[in-house]
Order: sequence, then structure tokens, then C-alpha cells
Amino acid sequence: MSRSKRPSLAETMQRAARPEPAATPASAPRSATPALVGEGRGFYAATRAGKKKLTAALDPTAHTQFRQLALELDKKGEALLIEAINDLFGKYGKPPIA
Repeated sequence: MSRSKRPSLAETMQRAARPEPAATPASAPRSATPALVGEGRGFYAATRAGKKKLTAALDPTAHTQFRQLALELDKKGEALLIEAINDLFGKYGKPPIA
């Protein structure tokens, strides 16, 4: 009975240092994988380049209601927030630019 030889530490380190090709499903088109850009704080989707994040801390009940509304309207939460921000701008006489 022969046992397979365990790789040496050097072989393991060399294998770990080699970059492995990114696994993309054969059925997925290239456009389905967004391009990543960024420096410093990390990478992000190219569609978010030049944009700023806006966050808020919500009560758990409000968060749940927001998510339920998004599901009912078949919209993403981000789309609902943009709509709400534009409505807020309009309320205070500002142009809807979000």
C-alpha cells in the first residue's frame, strides 16, 4: 500500500503564490460580472464610481417595512431611496437630481 507524498512547505507556498484564474460560470455572459475599480479603501463596482454613500440607522420595524415595500413594488431598496430623496428635494424646492 503506497501513500501519496505530501507536498513540501515550499511547494505549498509556491502554489499559494500563483494566482488562480477567476472562476466565471460558462453560462454567464461577461457583462454579468461588473468591472471593479478603486484604490485605497478597496474595490467597488464600476457603476458606483464617482458616487457617494448615504446611510441612516433605522428602527428594526421601519427597516422591515421598507424591505417589504421594496418587495411589494418589485424594486430595489436603492431605487426607493433615490425616489424618496428626490421627493424630499422637491418638498424643499430643490431640483430632483438624485
